[in-house]
Amino acid sequence: MKKEQSASLSLELDPVDIRILNLLQEDGRLSIRELAKKVQLSPTPVHERLRRLEAAGIIDHYSAVLNPDRIGHLIVFFVNVILKEHSTRLGGEFIERIKAFSEVVEFYTIGGEHDFMIKVMVPDMVAYRRFFVDQLGQVPNIARLQSIIVLDTLKKGHRIPL
Repeated sequence: MKKEQSASLSLELDPVDIRILNLLQEDGRLSIRELAKKVQLSPTPVHERLRRLEAAGIIDHYSAVLNPDRIGHLIVFFVNVILKEHSTRLGGEFIERIKAFSEVVEFYTIGGEHDFMIKVMVPDMVAYRRFFVDQLGQVPNIARLQSIIVLDTLKKGHRIPL
């Protein structure tokens, strides 16, 4: 087990840590000074807590969340996949091929009837057909694909409930 993983498994979160994490999930651009004010501590202990949360891998990274509606109209699909064979080699090759596609924004191993679920974002149906046929259709070891188009997003978020 990697050092980062073992540290995150043993790190106990106190109420201040949880408050800091919730505040950062709401606004990742808060400065240490602003965080300190909101959790009623001085900046130094807040900075130390942040460094500990980052080192433990609890805070994985910082990024900007983009609004796809402001960028341009995008169509979202989920694709469920069943593999023909489940060997380590073939499964690994499948995973690497799928991860390389820029249209794939999320990718999950799932339980149940299907083996994997892929979230795909494309600008239009022509692009989706091209992705589905020309790219996904060329990946070996796929037994069955099921596409599901998203008509409307009713709830969306990146916040983890703490």
